Amino acid sequence: MVKKNLAIGLSVVMAASMLAGCGGKEAAPETTKAAAVETQQTEAAKTEGETEAAKESSGENVTITYISSTILESPEGDFEKKCIEEFNALGNGITVEVEGVSANDLMKKYITLATSDSMPDFFLANMLDTATIVDMGLAAEIAPIFGQDYVDGFESVSLASASVDGVAYGAPWFSGASGIVYRKDIFDEKGVAVPKSWDEFVEVSKALTGDGAYGNTLVGANNGSGAGRFQYVIRNFGVDEFILGDDGKWTTDIGSQKYIDALRAYTDLDVTYHTCPPGVIETDYPTAVNLFSSGKAAMLITGSNAIGAITSQVPELKGKLGSFPVPAVERSVSTPGGFGYFITPGKHEKESAEFIKFMLEKERALEFSVMTGRLPTRTETLDDPSINDMPELAGFLEARQTVYETPNIPGYSEINDVHGQAYQSVFTGESTVEEAAAKAQKRAQEICDAANEG
Repeated sequence: MVKKNLAIGLSVVMAASMLAGCGGKEAAPETTKAAAVETQQTEAAKTEGETEAAKESSGENVTITYISSTILESPEGDFEKKCIEEFNALGNGITVEVEGVSANDLMKKYITLATSDSMPDFFLANMLDTATIVDMGLAAEIAPIFGQDYVDGFESVSLASASVDGVAYGAPWFSGASGIVYRKDIFDEKGVAVPKSWDEFVEVSKALTGDGAYGNTLVGANNGSGAGRFQYVIRNFGVDEFILGDDGKWTTDIGSQKYIDALRAYTDLDVTYHTCPPGVIETDYPTAVNLFSSGKAAMLITGSNAIGAITSQVPELKGKLGSFPVPAVERSVSTPGGFGYFITPGKHEKESAEFIKFMLEKERALEFSVMTGRLPTRTETLDDPSINDMPELAGFLEARQTVYETPNIPGYSEINDVHGQAYQSVFTGESTVEEAAAKAQKRAQEICDAANEG
């Protein structure tokens, strides 16, 4: 378990420090000083907690801390800042204080904070990391905080993404669907049709490449954004990253022939067909959006949130975008994705819930979804015509009819680097497809073994 691994890691560090001090006689005074400091810090924390409790009981304002990645993004950031200002102006005795951390660094941040017992009152996280968050003991169950009736108001797919063993630990803020967004104006100019199969996708990519423009842009960076988009492809090739058997043991498809075929198809877009702009391994999500928005690339494998990022950058592209599902090979599935709010156990749970419910109110959630392309998570909001009538979302909503169920295996957050190293090593020529797949299989099996032992 991650929590167990964190404890072991800290014990190793402490043991190493003690051994390092054994060579000299000055270690004892330093140890005494450290113990005194630790005692002072503990007493200070206790006093601070008592003071905070006294403030709450007297009706004084309570400040709750929050970590968000969307606060750093566009157009999401301006919207979220506005909502926080509106909430803080309600005069309900609760003030939200936010810290921004990039989406790709969230889990590293939380692991660091968890080791020092410094988690915020509530925090935003990719719902793919729910199992890891729960395994570390970082999130409270939400039903006792919000009430079961409120929890039942979440759309089932989104709620399942924020749950472990049927217990909800996160309140989904927004979801998404995997697909491919394309430039309708470029397709019309070149006279090409929307592809229905992977082979057609390759042919369209080749037809749209030339004169300094490219058929598609891939997020080839080794991070969550890159790995997430690679997952959209491998899952349609039939790859199940982790499978929980009837015996309660985890196995993996990573490294199988299906994985090899998917890895080859994905990397061939750049290595063999040259339908991607140069520098694919340095292409992160913002760069890919820039390439697409500027017309350097006509297609982008992505989630529905890209629509908001693109149109906020180039408003003239509103009405010129379309979407279609990632072409099926063995099957057609959509990765739900999305981020949710998680509440730190025992730390202003009710106050945090008040802000979360404020953000999820229907009109506010609709405004956010129409602006960003991110899909709402409350059933009443998702069913609103303003969502279903957006032409840019048509392909994503079609893809969402069959959703891939993300495995809740501890250590799942490591999979981003497993996939990232695989496709990057093929892009650079460091490894063949088979070699890269074999390395990925070894690491995936280690994740299975750790989960099976836990």
